[in-house]
Amino acid sequence: MRRFTLLTASLLFFVTPLFAASNPVPFMNQPLVPSSITPGAAAFAIKVNGTGFVSGSVVKWNGIPLSTRFINHSQLKAAVPATRVATPGTATVTVSNPAPGGGVSNGVFFSVTAPSTSLTFSTASVTVGTSVSSIAVGDFNNDGRTDLAVVNEGSQYTCSNGTSANEYISILLGKGDGTFKPGGAVQVGCIAMELDEVTATVADFNKDGRQDLLVSFQGFVDLSFGTWSAVYLGNGDGTFSAQPSSLLPTDGDEGGMAVVGDFNRDGNMDFAVETSDFGANLFVYLGNGDGTFTGPQETGNWMVGAPGWLVTADFNNDGILDIAAPFDPIVILLGNGDGTFTQPASQPTTTMVDPRASVAGDFNGDGIPDLAFADSGSTALTVLLGNGDGTFTQKNGQPDAGQTTTFIATADFNGDGKLDLALVDSANGILIYLGNGDGTFQTALETAEANGPLQLAVADFTGNGRLDLAAPNSAASTVSLLLQSPAAIFSITDVKFGQQNVGTTSNPRRVFMANTGSAPMQLASIVASVDFAETNNCKAVIPIGQSCEIDVVFKPTATGLRSGAVTITDNAGGSPQTIQLSGTGEAGLSFIH
Repeated sequence: MRRFTLLTASLLFFVTPLFAASNPVPFMNQPLVPSSITPGAAAFAIKVNGTGFVSGSVVKWNGIPLSTRFINHSQLKAAVPATRVATPGTATVTVSNPAPGGGVSNGVFFSVTAPSTSLTFSTASVTVGTSVSSIAVGDFNNDGRTDLAVVNEGSQYTCSNGTSANEYISILLGKGDGTFKPGGAVQVGCIAMELDEVTATVADFNKDGRQDLLVSFQGFVDLSFGTWSAVYLGNGDGTFSAQPSSLLPTDGDEGGMAVVGDFNRDGNMDFAVETSDFGANLFVYLGNGDGTFTGPQETGNWMVGAPGWLVTADFNNDGILDIAAPFDPIVILLGNGDGTFTQPASQPTTTMVDPRASVAGDFNGDGIPDLAFADSGSTALTVLLGNGDGTFTQKNGQPDAGQTTTFIATADFNGDGKLDLALVDSANGILIYLGNGDGTFQTALETAEANGPLQLAVADFTGNGRLDLAAPNSAASTVSLLLQSPAAIFSITDVKFGQQNVGTTSNPRRVFMANTGSAPMQLASIVASVDFAETNNCKAVIPIGQSCEIDVVFKPTATGLRSGAVTITDNAGGSPQTIQLSGTGEAGLSFIH
C-alpha cells in the first residue's frame, strides 16, 4: 500500500547573512509577540523574531506594509494600526527584504480574537479521490484565503507520453467559510512510475509572488529507480504547470521530507532533502531564482535510520539557517552559509525512543527557537529548549500523551499568546496541549478522529480569528476539518409559566445565553412560537466568553395547556437550539355592573 506525505507551508522560507552581496530571504520564528489581541484593541507594536533581517526589511500584514523598525538581523518591530484589529480574524504576517536578492519570508499567523481556556471543535469533511494521505496549506490563487493541497489517487488519466497514471495532488480552493471548491490537479504520475513516499513543500522558487510545489518521491524515472524531486510552478489561480521546471535525482532508496530556505543567502529559495540507504544523507540544491537548481551538495551519513520530518531555523543565532533531524539521538546540523552544513560534536541528549516528526517554535518566550517532537516509541511529550548556541536542553515536567504519537504541529490555538502543540496519536486521536509559556504544557485535550489521521495542517479556514486543523484520513477518502466553534449554553432550557388569563401577558422570565466555546457565535435569528413572545439584547455576534439576555413572556390565545419554544439559530453546535416553554391559559373573569 502506497504511503504519501505532504508538508504544511507554515515553516518554509528562510535565511540570512550579515555580510553578503545579496540580501537573503528572511525567516520568521513562531510566535509573533504578541501573537493575538482582542478585537477593537488600540494600536500596538509587534515584535518579529527570526533571522535574515536587514536594514530595509518590511513587516507586512496580509501583504500590506507596516511601519517597521530594524533592530538587528534577528529582530524587527512593527506598528499595527487599530483599524487592522477592529474585528475578529486571522492575519498572515510576513517580512519582505529588498533587492538585491531579498524576497518574502514564511508567513506566521496573528489572531484577532478573545483568548479562551478551552477549545471546542465542529467537524466537517472534504472528499478527495482515494488513498488520501497527506495535506499542505497555502494561498494558491492569491485571494487571501487558505487553500489545501492533498495527495491522493483518483481516476486514471493519460500522460503526454501515452502512459496512464492516477496519482494526484489535488488543489482545493478555500471559500473562507470552512468549505472548498475544486482547483487544479497536479498529475504527478506523469513524471515517474510506481510512485511512493510522495512529499511536497510549498515555496516561491521563481520569485513571481506565486506559490509553487516541490514534490519529492520514490519511483522509476526513465527506468531508473531512486528518489527524486520535481518543482511545479504555480500560475497564481490555483493551477500549476503541467510539467515540472526541474526534475532532480538524489541517492538513496527511501526519501524524506524536503525543507526549503535560502541556505546560501543569495535571495533565491533552495531546498534540502533527506534520503536513506546505508545511512542518512542530506542533499542540498541551490536555487537559481527561476525554478531551476544547481547541485546537489551532500552532507550526511550521520546514522542509519528512516528519513523523518526535518525542521529548520537559526539555532545558534549566527544569521544562517540550520536543520534539526528527528532521529534518536537528535541530529543538529549547523549551516555554513554556503549551502553546506556541519554536524557539531555536541548533540542533544533526550529520553525519546523513536522520534518521527518535529516542530520548531519559541515555547518559553525567550526569543530562541526550541524543538518539540512526536515519539512513535513512547507516550512521552518531549520538548527541547534552545540555548541560543545550537545546543538544547530537554524540558522536564511534561504531561504524558497516553499514546505514542506520529506527527506534531504548533500554533497558538486558544489565542492567549502562548504556543500550543497538536499531535496525532496511535489511537486515531488528535491531542492538543495548551502551552504555559515556560516550555511546559497542560494535560492534552483529545479529539477522536476515527478514520486514521496521518498528519495535521493548521490555518484559519473560517476567517473567525481561530486556528483550525485539517487531517488527511488514511482509512477514508476524506480530509477531516476540525473547525473551532462556539458553544451555546443556556441558564435554563425549560421555562414553565403556570396559569395566565387568555389575552393577557405574563411577567417576563429571563434566560441567559452564553458562548462558552472557542469561536465567536454568529446569531441568525431568535424566534418565539405562538402564545409566547421574546425580547433580547443579543447582538449579531456574541464574542467568546460573553452572554446575552432573552426575556420571554406568555400570551395565551386559548384555554388549556399551551406549549411552545424559543428557537435560536446560530453557528454553534446543535443549532437550532430550543428553549422549551409551557403554560396554562385560563378563562378571564366576568364582571356584572
